[in-house]
Amino acid sequence: MEQQARLRSGVGPLDRLDRVPHVRVGAAVALALAAAFIVWLVVGSGGHSSTAGSQLGAAVPTAGGTGPVAESAQGLQAFAAAVGHPIYWAGASPGSTYELTQTGNGRVYIRYLPAGVRVGVDKPYLTIATYPFPHAFAVLKAMAKQHGGAIKLDHGGIGLVDRAYPKSVHLAFPGSDYQIEVFSPSPATSRQVVVAGGVAPVR
Repeated sequence: MEQQARLRSGVGPLDRLDRVPHVRVGAAVALALAAAFIVWLVVGSGGHSSTAGSQLGAAVPTAGGTGPVAESAQGLQAFAAAVGHPIYWAGASPGSTYELTQTGNGRVYIRYLPAGVRVGVDKPYLTIATYPFPHAFAVLKAMAKQHGGAIKLDHGGIGLVDRAYPKSVHLAFPGSDYQIEVFSPSPATSRQVVVAGGVAPVR
């Protein structure tokens, strides 16, 4: 019953418990979660944050989660290689601090903090989240077909603004079981980041 209520509200337990980036699954994508489960059936497919002040390059993927920690671009690359699946970001931003957080259920957040802003601050900034999401592309494509407003991306990807929460744009790419969410306090910025084509795996 509680899980159904969360699906209806679009608010999951991590959104209440973690001080992690102010990114949430909106109502439209909550419906997509239910759709994903149906697709899974048809196709037959087989945390609290730590204290700020961790050293650069110290993040290591763990079952219990990691961060938030400040990372360099090289540290993000090392983390992405260690975690073993794509981690998305919006590219290099000179002067920004890349705040990395990994939750116990596999979500990874990269938040762009302006110069002088401490890691772990409870304030919204541009955040790129990567979620495990079976059949992410098929689900998002179905949602776009139903509601319209799809944003075509390079490499055959698709983006969709969360109408219930326009500060977030959800992305997926063919063949991937990960969904990307681009969040900004400004809906225009979220969309601009996606349309500009800068969201890509950390390499």
